[in-house]
Amino acid sequence: MFRVVQALVPAAVAAALVVTAVPAGAQQLDTVLRWNRAMLTAIATPGANPATVFVTRPLAMASVAMFDAANAFERRYQGYDFVDAAPAGASRDAAVAQAAHDVLVALLPSQTAALDALLATSLAGLDDAAARDGAAVGAAAAQAVLADRTGDGWERPFPPLVLPGGPGYWIPTPPANANAAYTNYPQVRGFVVPDGRQFLPEAPPSLASARYATDLNETKAFGSAESTVRTAEQTQAARLWASVGTSTHFWIVWNQVTGTTALSQGLSGLEAARAFALVNMTHHDALMTSFTGKYIYGLWRPVTAIREAARDGNPATDADPAWSSLVPTPPYPGHPGNMACLGAAQARVLERLFGHDDVAFDVTWTGTAGPNVTRHYDGFRQLADEGGFARIWGGIHFRFETLSSFGACTRLGDYAADNVLRQR
Repeated sequence: MFRVVQALVPAAVAAALVVTAVPAGAQQLDTVLRWNRAMLTAIATPGANPATVFVTRPLAMASVAMFDAANAFERRYQGYDFVDAAPAGASRDAAVAQAAHDVLVALLPSQTAALDALLATSLAGLDDAAARDGAAVGAAAAQAVLADRTGDGWERPFPPLVLPGGPGYWIPTPPANANAAYTNYPQVRGFVVPDGRQFLPEAPPSLASARYATDLNETKAFGSAESTVRTAEQTQAARLWASVGTSTHFWIVWNQVTGTTALSQGLSGLEAARAFALVNMTHHDALMTSFTGKYIYGLWRPVTAIREAARDGNPATDADPAWSSLVPTPPYPGHPGNMACLGAAQARVLERLFGHDDVAFDVTWTGTAGPNVTRHYDGFRQLADEGGFARIWGGIHFRFETLSSFGACTRLGDYAADNVLRQR
């Protein structure tokens, strides 16, 4: 028998999340999956997360709190912030629920009513003393995470981006022509590594190089809004990974895959909580790594490079002043690629967690102006590769950016698996 994990979520946001079937009786896993869904829902609610804070911070903090609360009952793994043992008779389900609730309420106060209601549902039916003692463990785990992350750099506003100017350097891009966003990310403190330089991707090639010309011409052909060489499947992937026509963002995708695989591989509640914590901490640090590279190298985006190719000094590139990308260009420099770095790190962490990469799964993107789209994958790396190359098909990255991110951030994933939340 199977039943559906449900959470009290806003209807407009609930549509973005895939309902997950949980074996009846698997209460501890049920609680972890339920609160992971509640976390995704709360963060996805428009305006809930501060505009200057990337979603990776609340994802990681709530996941760490849930893991530390669950781990207090068996202490099979090294704790992250909270390492005390739970008292005998306490409810682990109450601990996990309270930990997630307290972190999310502290970070996303506009979601308090929905989170309070879900907490009441999670505690209902538990023995009063067990619920009380478990909730105390969860509250302590949440406070430990909140205290640890105080002053982690995310409180800073976006500092202005100052680049030398001239060929190769980023300038605001259409359609928004907005100033650079998340310029504070390189100054924040990581969860797995201290900063974004430890696995910094290699520098981009010279504008005059053959590699640069080859990759520019590839993006020019495949990433154009009017491309005649991009396939229908590549077009669909580019739009999905850019959240065009879907409310399922990339960070929901990787949490969805983690939950689906936890079920298919028979993980316990504690093991699933550890998987979500490792995935979301590495998620934070992968983007910290790629944003650090972006603001060190400051490379222009394809839309600028292609329109102004006459200025790059490379005879193998030709300018097209009217060229536009298939998907909107994000408001920050290009090199390295966020999606490629993120995907490589996530894929390697999941491969290390489950012992192999060839775990089949489906991902469903919820349509906002059309039907849902479900795509099948035969492994984590296949999903990561698609996310990275989709940025080329979408016209917002070059191949050298994707490949350098794959290499550096695969090493970040290995580092996370080797050094964080290790088995005692």
